[in-house]
Amino acid sequence: MKKLLLSLLTISIICAVLPSLGPSQTSLIANGAPKYVFLFLSDGAGPAHLEIARQYRQHIHNEGMVIVDKIMKEGSVGVMTTHAANSLSTDSAAAATAMAIGCKAKIGALGVCADDSITVSAMEIARRRGMKLGLATNSTIYDASPAAFLCHVPNRKDFPAILQRYLEMAPDVLMGGGLDQFLPKGQPGSQRTDDGDAVVEFTKLGYQAVRNLPQLQRVSSGKVLGLFGLSEMNFEIDRDKQNEPSVYDLTQAAIRLLHSPRGFFTFIESENMDRASHSSDIASVIHDYREFDRAVGLAYEFYRKYPRETLIIVASDHESGGLGMTLALKDLSSSTGSNQAAGSLRDFKKIQGINISLQKAAKLLGTNPKEQAVDKLMADHFPGFTLAPEFREKIVASQFMSRTIFAEPVANALGMMVANNTQIYWQNTAHTNIPVLVAALGIGAERFKGYYDNADFGKKLKALMEGKKHE
Repeated sequence: MKKLLLSLLTISIICAVLPSLGPSQTSLIANGAPKYVFLFLSDGAGPAHLEIARQYRQHIHNEGMVIVDKIMKEGSVGVMTTHAANSLSTDSAAAATAMAIGCKAKIGALGVCADDSITVSAMEIARRRGMKLGLATNSTIYDASPAAFLCHVPNRKDFPAILQRYLEMAPDVLMGGGLDQFLPKGQPGSQRTDDGDAVVEFTKLGYQAVRNLPQLQRVSSGKVLGLFGLSEMNFEIDRDKQNEPSVYDLTQAAIRLLHSPRGFFTFIESENMDRASHSSDIASVIHDYREFDRAVGLAYEFYRKYPRETLIIVASDHESGGLGMTLALKDLSSSTGSNQAAGSLRDFKKIQGINISLQKAAKLLGTNPKEQAVDKLMADHFPGFTLAPEFREKIVASQFMSRTIFAEPVANALGMMVANNTQIYWQNTAHTNIPVLVAALGIGAERFKGYYDNADFGKKLKALMEGKKHE
């Protein structure tokens, strides 16, 4: 208890001091540091996610991939390990903390090192330099990954503390889902336990509050609080493209609102690859990765205009699902070649016909679905797919598939059905210890090549933002 109280006291002191280190202190760009920083995070996406998305785009859309064809080929590529301080796998809080402040963290901790110490993040250093700040995600804006770059709280679920820290630091752009933690208790959809109205608090600081894509597109300057859903935003495959912004739209807005002589540091995340992996949903992974890559393309075009001042980093915080395209038996009767099936272009063409996320499909079925409802779902949303009896049984009974496939029983059973028809399989529905890729282009990109830990990533990024020489 004494250690916890000391930790909380330390956090309070840091939180009181850090907001004062604002633009008024210095407007000078540190020597050798980038003026414009884009940090793109594909949450939960390992090398297999990237490669399957790349192959799909090549064969189905006859198009390349900016991350591979531009950022990796023109810049640097690194491999990053992701374990937490107290686990050989990680959660997003510990992973993002390591990447943001350069130390190993325990599961669930945000901006707090494993020894309970606290240090500034790369984004806080950018604020000291007078740069504008942006956080954008299709998850909730208070989720672990964006929050780790500005917050220092022992528990990632302490949403009031996260929102309070945002108010103190006042980043120029905050965009994502998560309206539920902003609305006062009693309002429809609110998850708060008090009568505080965080939207009002932000507007008092000069923020423009927007709720949909048309409103976002009309804003040309000033601070923006964009909240586009009560919780997480929709998968790309389900998104209302007229009203709900995508990661591409968020990136476009961030560039428009942040670009100034002061420079900027913007964090842009697609959480949907991780959410889709927990659902065993390869179609959603592919669609959301494509939109994420389009967003990176906007940063690349910006880099081409300002190549001597810009840094683009594209990374993942961890891998989810143990994904891979593989060889499998058609049935268990024989292991001969005639009874084997390997992943092929035919599989991608079948996936192309899926027109719904597996989470939405599970919601359509509801609890205790009837056989007829399952058949209708298959006909309407999974043309050309066959539902084997063992998967039908799991769907109707809403049962776990196995010890490792258990996150969302109905969605996971549908995901295994898709795998059984396409040879794109999932090992589990959780986070794994598979290393992830880091691609960087621009000022300081060479620092991010090689094989290193996520805490080393954070140290490299902080040193770069401080203008320190490459070791």
